[in-house]
Amino acid sequence: MKHRSLLLCLLFAFGCLSLLPKTAAAQSVEELLDKINRLPAAERQQKLTAGARKEGELVWYSTMNRENSQELINLFEKEHPYVRIKLLNGSAVQTMTRVSSEYSAKSYLFDITHIRGLFLAPLRKRQIIAAYRSPFRDALRPGYKDNEGYFNAIFTQGQLFLANRNLLKPQDYPKSIEDLLAPRWKGQLGMDDESYDWLAALIDYYGDEKGKQIAERLGRQQLNLRKGNNLLGQLVAAGEIPLMIDGYNHTGYLLKSKGAPIEILFPEPYVVAKTPTGVWIGARAPHPHSAALFVDFLLSKRGQEVMAAQGRWVSRQEVKYLVDPDNRRVQTVSPFKWGERANDLVELLDRLILRKGSK
Repeated sequence: MKHRSLLLCLLFAFGCLSLLPKTAAAQSVEELLDKINRLPAAERQQKLTAGARKEGELVWYSTMNRENSQELINLFEKEHPYVRIKLLNGSAVQTMTRVSSEYSAKSYLFDITHIRGLFLAPLRKRQIIAAYRSPFRDALRPGYKDNEGYFNAIFTQGQLFLANRNLLKPQDYPKSIEDLLAPRWKGQLGMDDESYDWLAALIDYYGDEKGKQIAERLGRQQLNLRKGNNLLGQLVAAGEIPLMIDGYNHTGYLLKSKGAPIEILFPEPYVVAKTPTGVWIGARAPHPHSAALFVDFLLSKRGQEVMAAQGRWVSRQEVKYLVDPDNRRVQTVSPFKWGERANDLVELLDRLILRKGSK
């Protein structure tokens, strides 16, 4: 509960802040990159490369698992051997807490981070992130970028049912979200205790009243709650939990590819797609040229293909998904709608699904 309390305090504090005048340092990163982006393509690349050679390193706060992060690092460093990436992994909540604390202490350590778009509004209000209009953003799917350059998404995560084939027979698999409310599933379901996007999609699809009713009934199903989506997927694969209701598409793909007895199920009447994960350059990034090169790489077709091969639903329009929802309805959570209501989601999840304070 510690991280949730920290997150709630952070979101409340951010929500109370007005947009402050930009500092010179915050302006300098944006102005530097904006000026470079106005150059012809070849000259622009030369300018970024020359600056990155002088900087020599990049600090990346990554919220994806270390194995996937390292795969991207290896490829980037092969293409740009003059830059060494220092990696720090953490959950979205941990990373949000870290960057907020650092900027409050005027300790500007990170160059790049990526966190689900639910945190876009507070990151902007605290002026922790800089706008960056990468030319690669033109190839992104609708809803994966804004007009100002503060939101450049690299992927989203589908949230699916992950079932253990050794514990459940195919004829017993739940087909819909409402199936999960049946008595037989009491004590049998796993869920991430920070599944805010899942709850937002539920309310978006069913409406405020019915969505909250379903969430409250689900909260009475004696859920197996854990912190960490990947951990829950591993528990399902190990046979400790029969079914996970909000498993990531890439987690299911990775487990299946390693031979785990996992079945990936697309729930009805919709499949949740979390708020797309935006990649951000720190407003006071110590290595802005290297940071810009890395953002370009993550948004490039090559970088997107690597993330798609890891099972993610990536943002470039021409890169296909391995775990494809096909013609099923996908309910994508909007960072622009829910970013301003993130503190409401925290409170609703605590009360309805985690049953915090309930007897």
